[in-house]
Amino acid sequence: MKTMKLSGFPSVVQAEIFSSMELIDILLLSFCSKKVKERIERTMKSRFDKIISISYSSSSLEKASISSSNSNNNEFMKLVPRGEARNRSIVRMNLFGIDVECCMATRNHPFFILCNQQDGERMLQTIHNYFRGFFGSSIEYHLESLCLDYLPRLENIKYSYICFRNEGVGTQLWDGYLTVSPSQEYIRLNGSGIFENEQSLKLAQTTVLDIWITESRAGDILRNFKGRQLFITDGIVTDDDIIQFLNSWKSSQTHQKLEFLSIYRGEVNDLNPENIMRNIDIKQFDANQEIPKYRYDRRKGWGKCDWKIEEFSSPNFIIRDADQHVASLRITTRGIQLASWRMTEEEVMRGRIQKNFQKTPLQKADPPRDSIEVSKFSWLIQREILSSMELVDLLMMASCSQKFYQNIKSLMRNRFDKIISITYEWRPPSYINISSSSSGDNPFMSINMRHELRGRPLIPMNLLGMDLEVSMQTRKHLLMVLYELEQEQTLLPYIHDYFLDFFGSSIKYQLNVNNLTPPFSKLKNITSTDVASDLGVADFHDFLKISPNQDFIRLSELESALLGRNLEFARTKVLEIETMSSLADDILSNFEGRQLFIDEGVISDTAIIQFLNNWISDEGYHNIEYLSISVTVFRHPLNPNQIMNRIPINRLDSSDKLPVYQFARKGHYRKCTWGVHKFSSPDYIVRDPDQHVASIRIAENNITFAAWNMTEKEFLEKRPVKRFY
Repeated sequence: MKTMKLSGFPSVVQAEIFSSMELIDILLLSFCSKKVKERIERTMKSRFDKIISISYSSSSLEKASISSSNSNNNEFMKLVPRGEARNRSIVRMNLFGIDVECCMATRNHPFFILCNQQDGERMLQTIHNYFRGFFGSSIEYHLESLCLDYLPRLENIKYSYICFRNEGVGTQLWDGYLTVSPSQEYIRLNGSGIFENEQSLKLAQTTVLDIWITESRAGDILRNFKGRQLFITDGIVTDDDIIQFLNSWKSSQTHQKLEFLSIYRGEVNDLNPENIMRNIDIKQFDANQEIPKYRYDRRKGWGKCDWKIEEFSSPNFIIRDADQHVASLRITTRGIQLASWRMTEEEVMRGRIQKNFQKTPLQKADPPRDSIEVSKFSWLIQREILSSMELVDLLMMASCSQKFYQNIKSLMRNRFDKIISITYEWRPPSYINISSSSSGDNPFMSINMRHELRGRPLIPMNLLGMDLEVSMQTRKHLLMVLYELEQEQTLLPYIHDYFLDFFGSSIKYQLNVNNLTPPFSKLKNITSTDVASDLGVADFHDFLKISPNQDFIRLSELESALLGRNLEFARTKVLEIETMSSLADDILSNFEGRQLFIDEGVISDTAIIQFLNNWISDEGYHNIEYLSISVTVFRHPLNPNQIMNRIPINRLDSSDKLPVYQFARKGHYRKCTWGVHKFSSPDYIVRDPDQHVASIRIAENNITFAAWNMTEKEFLEKRPVKRFY
């Protein structure tokens, strides 16, 4: 086999090759030699400059995942215990200057580095230090640590999300971590019980500090805080703490940088607002004018969650003596909120009443001075420019003109061919996220009702062939398309039809929704459907007419048995039903796909006997590979003896090792990975015409069937372990 000498190509060709590679592949190439590493660093500098952050998520000493912002924070590398490498090929190689054992990345798994518990922190530190040298210091490094008694000591971390439970080691770990990563931009702490770091001066230097620790001493944290934003949930705070803080702020003694404060005690009523307000000089805005609204960004939810713009307003305010600057103030029995305007009362009421203290990149950007006519470049340069762009930017470029639309479709065909799937996911209360496998199945765009968006600038533009109102993407927010109520049932089908033309019909289009009602039931050529609840059978029949022969359908609940007679439903390759209250006989008798799962259902012994005898006589079920139907024993038990007496069953010798059938099944939560499951049984049946074998197991609560696609002779000789992925 001939090898390709990369260094023999011109630099522009080398750049083109590197641009088409995944980040993990570029990293692996950089280990080949110092020369290759330097060439990659030089050629890929513009690409690396677009990486905003690299994130580490650690759950134990030997387990951590690594992701980057340029792939929507989807993991590209993992540290795992050696036991997780079962059934995968292990390769020994030199990475980051040390010899390690690895498992190469696959479609379903990122790149694995195998390590022992005692080597976990050292390995993560080695990787982190390599990244800092390879990508440069401009990238932000984030850490999410869910270890209850371990915190990796990584240098120059800017954003942290930390969970603590073991108070005995918490203080020592925390102090060691902040020593190597002080003055962070953002820290969120979750925990319970005693927290011993309230007076930590290193913690007090954090720019944005968000603490969710029950019974933490909020007063001590507040007194020492030197940053811009402080959020404390369920911490202990007293009237004296609040009075001391407010008087100190008014006299300019402390908290010069503070912009927003929120302390909230949940169900506990600890504070006496009247007592506090008696001890400070409270004023009120003019009741005849609109109360100023203070807008701020806050990270919402748990784990890898989004930032959201929230609003705060109050008629009460206080004035700082030195500069007459005001701060809006709200005090209740459960907490305090304060927003510093950094302007006088007159300036605030003159109209400057919408302050975003954490400006987005869009708001900070200078207006463009010179335009570039991309179409005047050669096709190679155009492709280079387009290849460096995010998918959402390509969609916006394609909307500029028909010429751009055609050029992008032509030049990016190879890139679009690598997109495996596009997913539409309904998220409560009413917005739809659109994601792509090329960005790690993370959203690149969302659709939301117009009246629900507050606090983000809106721009009218022609996008995807329509005149729409959008909120542009920023570092923390997706591109958001807004719609009015009358567009609710038409906008998503229009966007979907645009994607079918723009990306091509070879891509798998997936749907994750709660209810299969319009607009979702109007989408054609859907190949995978996951419905969480409240299935409308009539809508589903209509939906299957325009989206037939699907690869995967999962229903959380199915009450009507009528769907079992729908031929398009029966042809689904992998069909999963979690709960079914009506008889599943029609579903089983008509099924023509590969896998059928019913986790909790009702089925008759007669239907099972007919299924097994039809398979044995080769009268049906030619595609089936795996079937599992479970029932509730105390309501609808099966009769194993009656079933097994009606079919010819063979049994392996109990002293022999049973064959193991392995198959992949998707987990029960959205955006979940496929897991490998195992099945074995001493009982098997034989198909008459070709003597092929299927293992079966029949109990009161379940029937399981696994077809081996091999003859009885091969089956008995090999005692196989079949892997079906």
